[in-house]
Amino acid sequence: MLRRGRFLIRIINYFTNVYYGDYLPIVSISLTSDLLKKIDAFMRERSYSSRSEAIRDAIRDLLSEFELSRFETGRVTATITVISGHDRHDVDERLMRLRHEHDEIVSSNMHIHLGKTYCLEVFITEGEAEKVLGFISRIRAMRGIQQVKYTIIPLVAEKS
Repeated sequence: MLRRGRFLIRIINYFTNVYYGDYLPIVSISLTSDLLKKIDAFMRERSYSSRSEAIRDAIRDLLSEFELSRFETGRVTATITVISGHDRHDVDERLMRLRHEHDEIVSSNMHIHLGKTYCLEVFITEGEAEKVLGFISRIRAMRGIQQVKYTIIPLVAEKS
């Protein structure tokens, strides 16, 4: 039985290598049951063949966004929309601390309750692209943040 299992693993690895062009290492992640249900629904709706494929696609998208952001230079303005759980008061406190650490680029922010479930925070920023993108990265890395979306617009100096 053990021999058969090893043989099957070799076959799976071979076909994975042929299909994807490279061996795919297995990575384990922890997700809340709610997030897993959302991924499963997303996967079915978009016709992904597996959770792994859906998550790989999401990671590719995030990395693509990251790569594009590395080429952004100069002065920019950005709106940053953040969603967190209403019951996570620690997130609000950490967001405000972060906001004050970045006073030189944060022009304004607004906090709104979306029903009794979510909080929405909107930041308006202006400054060097590197600093604005760094601020966004710090928000994304915060525990308790559910979503972060942003729009960046370059501020081009007008010619006289």
